[in-house]
Amino acid sequence: MVSVIIPVYNDEKYLMNCVNSVLNQTYQNLEVILINDGSTDRSAALCEQLRTQDSRVRILHKPNGGVGDSRNAGLAMATGELLAFVDNDDRMEPTNLAELVDLLERCQADIAIGNFYEFGEADQTFYFRVREEDYYEKVYTPAEWFAEEYNMHFNLSQCFTVPWGKVYKRELFDQIAYPNDRAVEDDLTTWQVYLLADRIAFMNKPLNMHRKRASSVTQETNQANVYPLEAIEQRVTMMALLGMDITEELKAYRWRLKVHRDELLKSGSTNLVKYKNVVQRLRILEKAARKKPSD
Repeated sequence: MVSVIIPVYNDEKYLMNCVNSVLNQTYQNLEVILINDGSTDRSAALCEQLRTQDSRVRILHKPNGGVGDSRNAGLAMATGELLAFVDNDDRMEPTNLAELVDLLERCQADIAIGNFYEFGEADQTFYFRVREEDYYEKVYTPAEWFAEEYNMHFNLSQCFTVPWGKVYKRELFDQIAYPNDRAVEDDLTTWQVYLLADRIAFMNKPLNMHRKRASSVTQETNQANVYPLEAIEQRVTMMALLGMDITEELKAYRWRLKVHRDELLKSGSTNLVKYKNVVQRLRILEKAARKKPSD
């Protein structure tokens, strides 16, 4: 069985469409876990309506704690051998779970990943990033999959970071906890799950519709909140300890440091200590980059 976890917060406009796209999957051996995170609109009532319509729907109503807290609550409730996540304004293609479960089993993988397409609310346009002729499958080791982290081709970079668009073996999450005090909890967590896997299978086929909204956290003016330093510092440390190549990670770390430096300057932040710490780390990395091998 696949446990599909959907954090819900004030999304009455899209919730029914999202949940029905899961309930109407060609793969029917599933449970849908709705975590109502203190919604103040009609989302709670819609969750209850969905439960009366389908016995596979389970609900937890809780005080608002953020999407990370909701994912943790869903993980605690899950009873399936496999897990999947969906954002409450996104939509699964009808064969999503069937194709990913099949890919997982055929490749003897621990995680099966599919691509996605995007719908922009601003211009009401669907963006199909993957064509039928672009289809391929590939099985990665964790180190090989990490090499795709900053690959923008076919939007692999976002496929790497987000928790949705995947089917996972449940045991990978036995000791995983999403942070409940961060807006971009996926950047701090998803990569850890990959390191617990042995085989990661990828299918270059758009199996999810991702809704791009103006209110999304990734559209925030303050990009320092979108690209936290803590996430990349943890990755660099763990990858270095495991003997993995951190060349691209260090490039990304320098870029994030510059983002944080610029945001602190732009906001006129009075946190001089934080600004100096960011600039000092940049200077250390830039000095190391200038050094010749003979040095």
